[in-house]
Amino acid sequence: MVRDKEETKARILAAVGKLLAESGFKQLGVNAIAREAGVDKVLIYRYFENLPSLLQTFGKEGNYWITVEELVGDETAVDAESLADWMVVLLTRFLDDLQKRPITQEIMRWELLEGNELTHELATVRDRVAIESLEFLKQKCSFPPDKDIPAISAVLIAGIVYLVLRTKVSKTFLGIDFSSPTGWQRIEEAITSLIQAIMVETDG
Repeated sequence: MVRDKEETKARILAAVGKLLAESGFKQLGVNAIAREAGVDKVLIYRYFENLPSLLQTFGKEGNYWITVEELVGDETAVDAESLADWMVVLLTRFLDDLQKRPITQEIMRWELLEGNELTHELATVRDRVAIESLEFLKQKCSFPPDKDIPAISAVLIAGIVYLVLRTKVSKTFLGIDFSSPTGWQRIEEAITSLIQAIMVETDG
């Protein structure tokens, strides 16, 4: 019985992702989700209460966004000592992960066009992970008082997201070819260079 419930919830969450990727938030409703998942809509209300709550659960459990635990991985296997080292590790892993989530990319494209209560729920999930990542960094290495690490991180994360989303419509940007691994490698090296330049006085 428990397994049936979990399988049904998984089908509902998968249906949410599929519908969001295909048609965005305006077409998303309990009836459409129930049809896509092949379940009675009563079960959606029973398991998730309402649509915003379902979106929150999708954001956390529907393979929509990376968790801090996935981002950090096995700490003992990470060759990082300084704050700059850890920032490079987390940002490059985030870049790599986002490229592997095509449904997430589609949802984020729709979100840029359709700001509403539902898009807010998924943005809240992403922001929570970002804040948790900053808390992890602060526990590892104290933030220098003369560097606004959250703001620096925001600019770099926004750049990563833009480049990944943009490759859907164009494979080149400023002469960098993103259809090959070499292009993305250049971006990873640029992230490393930027962070090292920003933090040079702190770690030096």
